[in-house]
Amino acid sequence: MTSKSPRQSAFESALLVVCLLVLGATIAYPTARLLIEALSGWQPDALARKGGWTAVRNTALISALSVVCAGTIGTGLALALARFSFPGRRVVAALAYLPFTLPPLVGVVSFYYIIGRDGFVPRFLEHALGWEHAALEGPGAILLIHTYSFFVFFYAMVSASLETMDASLVEAARTLGASRWRVLTRVTLPLLRPALVGAALLTFMSSGASFSAPLIFGNDYPMLSVRIYEEQNAHNDAHAQTLTIVLAAVSLLGVLVLRSSRASRSGASKGARKSIRSAAGRWAAFACAMAVIAVLLAPHITILWLSFVDHRKWYSEVFPTVWTFENYAAIFRDPSAFRPIRNSLWMSAVAAIGALIAALPAAYLIARRKRGGPWVNALVMVPWALPGTVIAINLIVAFNDNWLPLVGTVWMVPLAYFVRNVPLMTRFCASAIEPFDASLIEAGRSLGASPAYCFRRIVLPLVAPAIGAGLALVFATCLGEFVASVLLWVPANIPIAVQINSEWRGSGIGSAFAYSVLLMILVATTYVISRRFSSRML
Repeated sequence: MTSKSPRQSAFESALLVVCLLVLGATIAYPTARLLIEALSGWQPDALARKGGWTAVRNTALISALSVVCAGTIGTGLALALARFSFPGRRVVAALAYLPFTLPPLVGVVSFYYIIGRDGFVPRFLEHALGWEHAALEGPGAILLIHTYSFFVFFYAMVSASLETMDASLVEAARTLGASRWRVLTRVTLPLLRPALVGAALLTFMSSGASFSAPLIFGNDYPMLSVRIYEEQNAHNDAHAQTLTIVLAAVSLLGVLVLRSSRASRSGASKGARKSIRSAAGRWAAFACAMAVIAVLLAPHITILWLSFVDHRKWYSEVFPTVWTFENYAAIFRDPSAFRPIRNSLWMSAVAAIGALIAALPAAYLIARRKRGGPWVNALVMVPWALPGTVIAINLIVAFNDNWLPLVGTVWMVPLAYFVRNVPLMTRFCASAIEPFDASLIEAGRSLGASPAYCFRRIVLPLVAPAIGAGLALVFATCLGEFVASVLLWVPANIPIAVQINSEWRGSGIGSAFAYSVLLMILVATTYVISRRFSSRML
C-alpha cells in the first residue's frame, strides 16, 4: 500500500473543508436552526386545532398504504414483464417509465379532469347512469394518484434486480414440487428484498412529502404538507415550524423502520422469458397490456387534449366540443408569458450545476472512503430523508436574518432545488468514481502524459456518462418542482409550476394546460437525455 504524498493529503483535506462548509451552510445550519427555533417555541395548539393530529395520522396512513399499493402494482408488473413474453410486452416496458415524465402538479391536475369533480368519468356516470357525486375525492383519490406516480420506483428497482437474480433457484424450487405461490413468497420475494426496501423507502418519503394531491383532492382530509403551507401563508410561523418538525419525524421514522429490513444479494444470470402458448392466454395478456398502456397514457393524453379546449364554452357536457389554438397563441403572443419558463430553466440550470460542483468532491470522499467521508455522507443524505416542505421551511427560518437576508429574493428557489437534489447528484457521481481504477491515471502519467491530458482522455470519458445522466435528471426534477417553490417564490422568479397553479385556479385554465404541455415536453426531453447517458454507463 503506497503512502499518500503531502500534496495529495492537502488536496483531500481541502476537499473535506470545502464540502463541510458548503453542506454545513446549506443543509446542517438550516436544519439545526429550525430544530432549535421549533423546539424553543413549540406550539401544542398546532396539533390540537384544525385537525393537527388527524393530519399526522392521515399522512402516516397514506404513506403506508401508498407503499402497499405502489409495491403491489410495480412489483407485479416487473415480474410479469421479466418472466413472460406476450403481445404488447415491449410497449408496456417502454411506457412504464411515463410517470417519471409527468411533473407532480401536472399529474394531479390531469387526474382532477379524469376522476375529480370536473372529470370525464364522473360526468359520464352522471349522464349515462344518473349517478350523482361520482367524483373520487379524499384519501381514495390521493392514494390512486400516489399509486400511479410511485409504482415506477418498484418497477424500476425490481426490474433491475431481476436482471441479476439467480433464476436457477426458482427453477430448482419448481422442480422440487413447490407451487408458484410458494416459490414467489419463499424464493423470489426474499431475493428481491433489497430492491423492495429501497423502493419502499422512496415511496414512503415521496408520499409523506406529497403536496399537490392533498392540496387539490384533500379538502376534508388534512395532511401535514398542506397544513404547513396553510400555516405559513397565514403567517403563523411558530405553528408551521412545529408541524414541520412533526412531518420530518414521521418521514424519518418511516426511514428507520424500512431500513431495519436487510437481506443478502444474489448474483447470477436471469432466466429466459416464457412464451404464453395458449391462444386464450395470449389474448388475455394482450388485453391486459392494452389496459395498462391506456392507464399509463391517460394523464398525458388528458393534459394534451385539454390544452386545445375552449374552457369558456365547456359547461356540463361529458366531453368538450369547442376547440381552439388560443391557449398556445396567448403564450407565444405575449413575450412576458415565457417568463415562468425562462425562470424555471435558469433556476434549474443553476441548481443542477451547483449540485454537481458540490457533489463531485463529496462523492470522491465517500466513494474512495477518505477521511471525513462518513460525515460528508451523513450531511448529503439529510435532504434525502426530509420532505420538500420541511426543506423550504428550513431555508425560510435560516436565511431570514439581517446578516444573510435571502428570503424574498430570487435565490431561495434555486437554493431549495440545490438542497433537494444534492443527494441524487452525489449518488450518480459516486457510482462513477467508486469503480474507477486509479492505476489508469498512473499508467498515463508514467507514459509521459500531463495531468490535464490524463483527465481529459482517461477520467472524463469514464465519469462523463454518470455526470451527464445526473445533471439531466436533476435538471428535469427541478423543472417540475412545486412543493418548495410555492413557499419560496417571488414575482421576479415565478416558476412554471407555480404559474400553472395560478392560471388553473384563476381564469386562465386553458393557458394552464398549454403551460403543462410545454413543461411535459421539457421534462420528457431531459429524461430521454438522462437515459441516453445512463445507457452509456452499462
